[in-house]
Amino acid sequence: MRTWNRKPRRLSSSALAAVALSLVLSVVAVPGVVRGAEAPDTTASMPLAPKKTILRENSYYYGAFNRRDPFRSLVEGTFVRDSIMELVDLTAVELVGVVRGDLDRFALLEDEKGFTYIMRVGDKVRNGTIVAVGDDTMTARITTFGQTSQYTLRMVQRQKGDKR
Repeated sequence: MRTWNRKPRRLSSSALAAVALSLVLSVVAVPGVVRGAEAPDTTASMPLAPKKTILRENSYYYGAFNRRDPFRSLVEGTFVRDSIMELVDLTAVELVGVVRGDLDRFALLEDEKGFTYIMRVGDKVRNGTIVAVGDDTMTARITTFGQTSQYTLRMVQRQKGDKR
């Protein structure tokens, strides 16, 4: 059998004081431990807190299991833009409509393949720029071989069923 040769440890005076203080505070803080000590009635002087009224319980649950994320893009991949966009050739398009607003007007152009273009004053076209959009016309300033001229497109009146 082994015996341990250890001296009993002595507590420091600060540790002893801390233990004594905690014992005194625990006896004083607990009412009814010491005879004759009653807890003061603090509820008589304090106003009652208003109770919260619950109108309805929040019991909504969204089951997202096996469903797609509604915020994920429907289009896969990345957008690839050509570095040089081709300018609209005014000799190959027709003016099919004009959209008017309080501040701006837009000309709706369509080529023979059915592609549409939305143009406004200041937009570039092949060899020039658009200078005016009227109620049923669009005017562009075209420069060819050093000569500047104005080219006006008038709105096309189509019959029902006409594709082009």
